[in-house]
Amino acid sequence: MEASQEDWLGGRQFDVDRYLHGATLGETVATGVYCLVTGKRRDSNVYFVQSGETWVLVDTGWRGRAELIRSAAETLFGVAARPRAIVLTHVHPDHAGSASELAHMWDVTVYAHPDELPLPPSGRIIGALARVERSWMFPSGQDGLSPIDPNVGVPGLPDWQVIPTPGHTPGHLALFREGDRALIPGDAVLTVNLNSLGDALSQRHTLGGPPRFATWNWRAATGSVSELARLEPSVLAPGHGRPMAGLVLAPALRALGEQLNNPASAGSSGSSAGHKLTEWFLNFFDYSRRAR
Repeated sequence: MEASQEDWLGGRQFDVDRYLHGATLGETVATGVYCLVTGKRRDSNVYFVQSGETWVLVDTGWRGRAELIRSAAETLFGVAARPRAIVLTHVHPDHAGSASELAHMWDVTVYAHPDELPLPPSGRIIGALARVERSWMFPSGQDGLSPIDPNVGVPGLPDWQVIPTPGHTPGHLALFREGDRALIPGDAVLTVNLNSLGDALSQRHTLGGPPRFATWNWRAATGSVSELARLEPSVLAPGHGRPMAGLVLAPALRALGEQLNNPASAGSSGSSAGHKLTEWFLNFFDYSRRAR
């Protein structure tokens, strides 16, 4: 199910290009939730999440984004503003790349799910690069990276729940606020479909699962999509793509979960040449297809 234009919160993103030309954060994705797009096209989003007098940074983009993020934070919260904590939805370089630099800059702790702290098992192609990625993101080791207890929640965000969403990585997590049903799913659910060459090239805005070529366990990832659908979110603030809100979101997410978990029900498009080419490409690079 594809959302209509009014269901997209495209105007409520904090676009890096507009920011560098003097734009300010005038609107929010949800109450106290601000989105910073850290680059062009499919680059990752980071979120400033406020609760009362404190705020937390969710994800940090690629390496080299620290100064941009610090400037955005000061635009939002004032000069010398610093978060209560940094929370990573997962330890991939496009989400954790600036974590070490920001941790030193602000003197704060970076939290991740305990299953993210060990290196993921080596797998096909991308899995083989895991050790290089980790040393690049955290040149001094796992500097400032601490485990978060999902049962306790995020320091400084008492109104948000930590939802384990394994699959894209072993310890992937999402954040959910029950009061307004706002969901920050990281890469567990996107509003771009990176598993379709056609959708990726056309930049079509639609709900999609995590990219298979960079996903640790596809079966677990599809199960996590269904778990998030059961939350029936009203606002979706993804790691890639434009935030989405509205009545269409919950049924669309439920339909995505059903489609990913039952691919045979997706229709006759599976016989098309384009679909077969996409499947070949994804299977070739799919490092979740390792021996387990």
